[in-house]
Amino acid sequence: MKLFSQKAGISIKKPIIERIEGMYPLKMINYLIISSSCILYATISFMFLKHIVFELKGNYTFDLPKFFTISAILLICSVYFTTRMIDAYKNDDIPLLRKLLSYILISGLLFFISQTFAWMELLRNEIILEKNSISSYIFIFSAIHLIYVIGGMVMSAILFYKYMLIENDPVKTLIVATNPAEKVKLEIFTVFWHFVVLSWIMIFLMFLFIF
Repeated sequence: MKLFSQKAGISIKKPIIERIEGMYPLKMINYLIISSSCILYATISFMFLKHIVFELKGNYTFDLPKFFTISAILLICSVYFTTRMIDAYKNDDIPLLRKLLSYILISGLLFFISQTFAWMELLRNEIILEKNSISSYIFIFSAIHLIYVIGGMVMSAILFYKYMLIENDPVKTLIVATNPAEKVKLEIFTVFWHFVVLSWIMIFLMFLFIF
């Protein structure tokens, strides 16, 4: 049956269990982290919306910090750099790959600074962190997401340092360019960073819709 399918040009997908078993361990860990993070975000979002609808019953006033908008723009711009990384790797362009990683690092740093200013704006407006208050949920969302941003920045810094050391060495460049594991590492980082960007956009849109 398998031979007949191959001759007929019919592609039969492997069962999902076999596909998971054949996946790189780091890739599977990355997907598990993203999946668990989605569950965490969904749980906090449910509690937040429940607090808004059933406890406050729409009776609230809250000004969303303008720096949250700047943060969203910074992360959206960083996606452009991640989309070019795999092509740069395929073309053995290690210097370009290093530059793209440096731009992502700068984007992450600017996001961190923007979030800091947003928190300062909340505190400057004398918003007190009380139990189950709107401001406490804002800080929780922002703090959790900032942890993921820092994780992404650490990953990009490690890759940046590695490529910086080999970009002027043709032999080491060739070894890295022909190693399938290197491409997997870039794919893992790209998927994780896209999750970081998408999760903040979803949080930001939820804030805009509510406030």
